[in-house]
Amino acid sequence: MIAILITVILGIPLGNAFSVSQPYIVVGNQGQASLYCAYNIRTHPKEIQLSLYKGMYGEEMICTARVNLSDPYIVTDGRVHCRGNVSKGRVDLTIFGLKGEDTDLYRCKVEIIFPPPYLMKYGNGTLVHIPENPECPREHTQAIVGDSPDITKDIQRTSLPLILICAVLITTTFTLILQVMNMILTWPKSNHVPQKSDYKNFW
Repeated sequence: MIAILITVILGIPLGNAFSVSQPYIVVGNQGQASLYCAYNIRTHPKEIQLSLYKGMYGEEMICTARVNLSDPYIVTDGRVHCRGNVSKGRVDLTIFGLKGEDTDLYRCKVEIIFPPPYLMKYGNGTLVHIPENPECPREHTQAIVGDSPDITKDIQRTSLPLILICAVLITTTFTLILQVMNMILTWPKSNHVPQKSDYKNFW
């Protein structure tokens, strides 16, 4: 009875000082999202239990791990799984295997296992947004890949006459320019200087 009273008396001030906070929103990328669960406590816990829940009221547990701070790594398995690292007052988590339908509120639950007294708090929650990645139909992709050599041949067949036509046009234009320049340079120049008598017909 005395031990219970001591635990309760010691636990009340510690419990009031214990809090868990999370970022308000994170945006995932390629099926994964990273968030943190920061916990504030006056003692220095050596063993904690971390759980991550999906939903406003924690309807679905995503991952859970009991971590000794001497080996502060978290690895879980499943379709949606977590990897993380526990440091002083903070757990950094990365969630893998997420899809667009997994966009939801994710809440951390941190439990202080050792040393006593046992304490537990939920975080305020993080809205994890997972953008949808549209998937291309495989048949269409295979058709394009399968037909690519023929498409390349068709492009080569079409571009060859165009290249020849352009070459002929450029050559013809260049030849015409040279001929015109040659005519201007070889044009016979007259040494006749106009006299006043030449303008009489105009008056």
